[in-house]
Amino acid sequence: MAGINRLHHFDILKGIAILLVVMGRVLTMCIREIDIAPLFKFIERIHMPIFFFISGYFTYKEDGQGKLVLPKLTIRVKQLLVPFFVMSTLWICYFPHSGLQSPFESTWDGLYLSAGKNGYWFTLCLFELIILYCLILPVLSKCRFFLSKVTLVVLVSAILFLIKNSIPETVVNALSMPQVCEFFPIFMVGVLARSIKAEFDKITTSNVWITMSILIGSVLMYIVCWSWEFPSLAMWIDVLKCLLYICVVIVALAIVKPWSEKSYRESDGRGGVFARLLAYMGSQSLAIYVLHYFFLFPIPLFREPLNAMNLGIVPTFVVASIVASIVIAIVLGANYIISKSDTLALLMTGKVK
Repeated sequence: MAGINRLHHFDILKGIAILLVVMGRVLTMCIREIDIAPLFKFIERIHMPIFFFISGYFTYKEDGQGKLVLPKLTIRVKQLLVPFFVMSTLWICYFPHSGLQSPFESTWDGLYLSAGKNGYWFTLCLFELIILYCLILPVLSKCRFFLSKVTLVVLVSAILFLIKNSIPETVVNALSMPQVCEFFPIFMVGVLARSIKAEFDKITTSNVWITMSILIGSVLMYIVCWSWEFPSLAMWIDVLKCLLYICVVIVALAIVKPWSEKSYRESDGRGGVFARLLAYMGSQSLAIYVLHYFFLFPIPLFREPLNAMNLGIVPTFVVASIVASIVIAIVLGANYIISKSDTLALLMTGKVK
């Protein structure tokens, strides 16, 4: 039962994260001129760290003898790179007719030369992180102590930042290096957390760790979101982001895991309606991510009222969550239709049979 619950709470976390992703797109593409709202600043520092942590957590695998296993790259190519190129190409064709205003450069240059990759940077970035994991796996497998594993991650992170700052900007953006550098540490935190699963589970249920994560994370959230107010910390901002993301993950797991276990336990393993809905969204999160752009719609009607409210968090959250829920419902319907064709499911959503 514990393994099943664990799968459920990770799916629920991914469901929450993908809802936040779509909410962020509602703010930046459907409404526009509101992506400076505090809500958006919080959202962008929460959803992607959760995704990358979970991806790292499940990338770590051992065989029957406790030896680390390489991820199957052929499957990852199908899951990540195929929909990346197919859906980003379709988006270039669709975007001029969407009525949306995109913060990304939705052009061929935006696909190949921009770090944002027409908004599809996550799939490419995750694939590159998995490649990096494969490259350091021989060294990681030889690290006997946890501290040496942490040292390896810090060292590789530093090397990545040095490379990013040493090569031409065109190459940096083409490889989405800003995102790779930002999320490699939290991806590896997921890997390391899986390697010490029992100890990490204690951290996410420890009152001391949870309290520290909330307090420290709140301070870090403010510093990271309004970094221009702290010029003296500019050179440390990447390190502070990493610490913030770790706090976010600990707090998220501390909240979601007990609720998930209670929901599934009290319903004889079926889960409550809300828990099942979020878990299902989480299980389809990649499909939602690659498809949802096509079902966004401009809603300038809300722009002036929300601006007049001084971009308040509550009204912004209500509007963004309602519109995002509608978009996700439509996307899930479209995904169901696409799933009836194995070929389309592979090309458009990376679904591998």
